[in-house]
Amino acid sequence: MPRTGILLSLSREHHSALVLARAASRAAESGDANVQAEMIERIEIYWESIMARHFEVEEQLMAQIGKDLDSQSVMQVLSEHAELRLLVDRECTMEPVARLRRFGDVLYTHVRFEERHFFPQLQASHDLEVDPAHPGK
Repeated sequence: MPRTGILLSLSREHHSALVLARAASRAAESGDANVQAEMIERIEIYWESIMARHFEVEEQLMAQIGKDLDSQSVMQVLSEHAELRLLVDRECTMEPVARLRRFGDVLYTHVRFEERHFFPQLQASHDLEVDPAHPGK
């Protein structure tokens, strides 16, 4: 089902998230501490510029129409959001290789789940032509 409204822009952001997930996994496997440090910095910048807002919008959608969604799907999305938030936190003490590997795996799986299962639920349950964070737009 083609995406419409706010889900269209969220789906477009998913593409860049998949690219980032792949890059994180490659950096983890590179064996180069400088590459890994640069990748962690890139992830933190991506979080601040795109991903934090992306999660907010998704969570606002879930809050607005959650009763019409599969509760297991909602729990999975929220759980993955929580784990990704921990992995991008500047205070994360996880060893860089493990952190990058886990971030890449979770982000990849998360995006695929949202695109294949969760977004179709959202789209089928409501008209999402309006950005819930900016209802007047």
